[in-house]
Amino acid sequence: MGSGKGRAARVRGLDGVAVTRSAWGLYREARRPGAPGPVARVRALPRLLRDAMAGRYPGVGPGKLAALTLAVGVYLLSPVDAVPDFLPLLGWGDDTALLLWFLAGLTRESGRYVEWAAGRAATTDSEIARI
Repeated sequence: MGSGKGRAARVRGLDGVAVTRSAWGLYREARRPGAPGPVARVRALPRLLRDAMAGRYPGVGPGKLAALTLAVGVYLLSPVDAVPDFLPLLGWGDDTALLLWFLAGLTRESGRYVEWAAGRAATTDSEIARI
């Protein structure tokens, strides 16, 4: 049988401490000089999703994005949870942590997307200038 450490490693990203660290890391990343701010990241989410699903953005493949979205959606809607929803506060805690983890990951990726799109636009502009 597997050890407790193996199970903990599989669900590491879903506990409250990891979500807090992820949110703090996202905040620090957004505050880095020259990095896209939180508003730019949120505004870029629809473009990120569109370009990722169309296969134009190399940072996230359409299959991975669809699989993660489906897995999170199924877990949130499923009556079977790691912690049953009828328990006060704790029941929705795992759902909330999972949703925050997913949204923080999307927001973090949207920052990389904004930088990628800016680099792509600069490359296109320089190619046009050479003509």
